[in-house]
Amino acid sequence: MSNTKFYYLYNILFTIALSFFNPILYIYLLSKDFSFTEVGLYLSIFWLVSFMTELPCGAITDNIGAKNSILLSVIFRVVGLILLLSNSLILLYISAILSAIAESFQSGTLTSWLVNVNNKNNEEIDIDKVLSRSSLYSLFFSAVIGFISTKYVYVYYKSLSIILSMLVFIISYFFTYVFMQKLEETQKISIKNLKGSIVTVKNSLKETLYVKSSILLMILFIIPSILDLGPSNQWQAVFEKLDTDIIGYIWVGISVSGMLGSVIYERLSNKLSNFHILYFLVVINISMLLVFIFIQNVYIKFVLFMVYIIFFKIMSIQVNIFMHKYLVKSDENRTTTVSIFYTFESIIVAILLSVNGVLTDKVGIENTWLVFIGMVGLVILLFIFVKLKKRRIK
Repeated sequence: MSNTKFYYLYNILFTIALSFFNPILYIYLLSKDFSFTEVGLYLSIFWLVSFMTELPCGAITDNIGAKNSILLSVIFRVVGLILLLSNSLILLYISAILSAIAESFQSGTLTSWLVNVNNKNNEEIDIDKVLSRSSLYSLFFSAVIGFISTKYVYVYYKSLSIILSMLVFIISYFFTYVFMQKLEETQKISIKNLKGSIVTVKNSLKETLYVKSSILLMILFIIPSILDLGPSNQWQAVFEKLDTDIIGYIWVGISVSGMLGSVIYERLSNKLSNFHILYFLVVINISMLLVFIFIQNVYIKFVLFMVYIIFFKIMSIQVNIFMHKYLVKSDENRTTTVSIFYTFESIIVAILLSVNGVLTDKVGIENTWLVFIGMVGLVILLFIFVKLKKRRIK
């Protein structure tokens, strides 16, 4: 099996596993008599632990190998899901910790592995097309499995969605063990390798945080996530006020719109390869959200939200590609460097999610979205001002 095919198939399995429980996770926890506060704390713990473990897990991955990292991620994920079957609050929070560690071992690892293993074998791949196509496959399975889980599996037996997710993750473990190519010479987890992770972290920090341009790049790359804080977390509440029955179809619409965004990026990847396009896409999505906020017709809102998802997906793929092209300085520390970005993203998102919650209680969802739109707009204007200033100096 080729490395690219493995990449596609693993991401499909991973998406299927997540799509069984992601669409029903919140209501599943509420059905087990956990309060909104307890579920909210569960999510906060997940983000906090993700922030704390993202960088260490990335460094460990660079020393124990991507394959071992993926296998560890699956183990933590399965144990975390098992704990979700319990009604214990303590086990719920332990599940959040284990799931966050699993996410930290997973995030960025497979893409970094694919780039590195092809570089080592002197094989050329069009990473733009691979990422966009993988995203397309993932979104298709997300739509299908998520719809099935929500409409049938969860209704038949609430815990069945969690159980099926575990089974798919177990299948992905054996699939990875058999088919994933080892890249690194050292594959055993040892104290020596863990100590080597500290050196890896130091080297990667020097390559990123000590370079002004790298810091600016990370700020630029996180803008789509900041803009999406409200829409990605609160769209259900917005549409529930207008028409509860439409929520299930919006889930499918989100996946289909994401697929369309992936197709558009793949077709126009050559024209989307500069930073000016990223600014343009952010401005388009700001415009979509502004109209979305002030229009009250549920069907117009639906269309606007789908268009927003399309452009957000294009931005997400673009940021992922830019990160590997411009932020990463060497193959040796690629995973750690990517983890530095995800660590930065995690802490910013965790902080702003708290701000989002407080503002929503005080001024409402729509006004909170306006605050974040204004925040992103100011950052974009700042970047444009800095660029113009540099040109004048030259």
